[in-house]
Amino acid sequence: MIYKIKKKIAFAVSMIKDGKIKQVWQAMARRIKSEEVAYGFKRDLEVRFAKPRALLKISTRVYQKDDGQFFTERKNDGLINDFHTCYVGVTKDDIPCCHLWLIDASQNERLKRAWGNTFPTLKEDELLVENVYTVPKYRGLGVFPTFLDDIVEKGMAMGAKSMISFGEASNVNMSRSFVYTGFQPYTVRRKKWFLFCKSISFEPLSEEELKLFNQQTATYKAKTFGYLMLNEAYSEVM
Repeated sequence: MIYKIKKKIAFAVSMIKDGKIKQVWQAMARRIKSEEVAYGFKRDLEVRFAKPRALLKISTRVYQKDDGQFFTERKNDGLINDFHTCYVGVTKDDIPCCHLWLIDASQNERLKRAWGNTFPTLKEDELLVENVYTVPKYRGLGVFPTFLDDIVEKGMAMGAKSMISFGEASNVNMSRSFVYTGFQPYTVRRKKWFLFCKSISFEPLSEEELKLFNQQTATYKAKTFGYLMLNEAYSEVM
């Protein structure tokens, strides 16, 4: 607990030094009274989907120390850096354009120390994708779904059967990226703050929430290999 408090204080101080007093104040105000809603996404790794298309070709590698200079706009309290499982998507010139952390069940205790019950306890054959970020200049090019698909392949190679992640319900583009890569919403996480006390709950999506989600992501549904093979066979016959 003391470690977390020190990290958060150091983060707030660094933000103030960078002239971002407004953001620090907004974070404090949220802890007085607010509610944050996030979708929980899950991908069945035993079901194969077509690889997403992108306007920019990228490859995936492990995060390197010098990569930090490309993510200076991405501020965090440093707790995620205790997980040494970060991957980056890079251009053909090895320029990082997105990152995420891939976390397995062996890190459940560390997850709980860092964020309490913000995430469900991972099963032995389950992986968590967390702290996803795409550099602004590379957004809108289909980079993240392609990158996430590479991470899915890594998860399969690790023997995992499912992969989960969480994204703000208000971030429609994020939801579309997950759906395009074969993920589906399976829960809603509600994080409530009142007078600096936090409560977290996980609930099934309501009919209204599921309807809205499907409306927002309808044209981004991933296609399974079986569907594509049937389509190709039909085209050949025709």
